[in-house]
Amino acid sequence: MELLSHLFWGSGSLLIVGLLWRMGRLTLVSRYPYFSAYIWGVICSGIVRFWLQPSTSRAYALGYWISEFGCALLAYGVTWEIYRHTLAPYQGLRRVARAVVGLLFALIAAKAAAELWTNPMGLRSTTVELERNVRVVQALLLVAIVGMVVHYSVPMGRNVCSMLVGYGLYVAVRAVLLALLSWQGVVFQPWVSMLLQSAWVLALVIWCVGMWSASPNPVAHPQVECAYESVSGYTVRAMGQLREHLTHSWRA
Repeated sequence: MELLSHLFWGSGSLLIVGLLWRMGRLTLVSRYPYFSAYIWGVICSGIVRFWLQPSTSRAYALGYWISEFGCALLAYGVTWEIYRHTLAPYQGLRRVARAVVGLLFALIAAKAAAELWTNPMGLRSTTVELERNVRVVQALLLVAIVGMVVHYSVPMGRNVCSMLVGYGLYVAVRAVLLALLSWQGVVFQPWVSMLLQSAWVLALVIWCVGMWSASPNPVAHPQVECAYESVSGYTVRAMGQLREHLTHSWRA
C-alpha cells in the first residue's frame, strides 16, 4: 500500500506541473484565478509538509492541519469559479448565485473562526468539521448547477466542463469519506487515503485533458434568463401584495 501511495503522489505531482504549465501557456491562470489559487494552495501545502518531515513530529502535525484548513477555504473558490463562468451570460442569476455562495462561505468561515477563538487547541477537530461542511455545501451547489445545466441545456466551455466534472467527482468522494469518518469517530484510515489519492489523480487527469486548449465562453441561452425574470417578477409581485395586505391589516 505504501508503494501505491508513492505512485499516486508522483503521478499527482507530475499532473499538477503539467496542468499549471499548460494553463500558463494559454493564459488560463488569469482567466480562472480561483481555480488556480486552489491548485497553488495544494502545491504550497505539499511543500510545507515535505519540509516539516518526519510525519511523526509535532511540527508536521501542526503544519498539516494548518495547510488543510487553508486548502479547505481555497477549495470553496473552485465552486464559485464554476458558477461565475457558467452563469456569466445571465447577470440576474449570477448576482443571486454570488449572494448565496458568498453567504454560505461567510457562515462556514465564521463558525470555524468562532470555534478556533474559543478553543485554539482544537485545530484538528475544527479543520475536519470545516472541511466536511465545505465539501457538503460544495456538493449541493454543484448538484444545483448541474441540474440547471441539464434542465435548460446551458452550453458550457470545455475548460469549465472539465473543472465541473473533475472537481465534482473529487468533492463527492471526499464528502462521503469525511462523513463516514466523522460517523465512525476517526480522522484517518489507510484505505481512505488511497481512495482520496486515486480520486485526486483522476480529477487531475480530467483537468489536464479539459485545460489542454482554451475554450471560449458559451453563448447566452435566453431561456434561463427568461425563467429567472419570470420567477423574480413573481416574487416582487408577491412581496408587494404581502406588503399591501399588512398595511391594510395594520390600518384596520
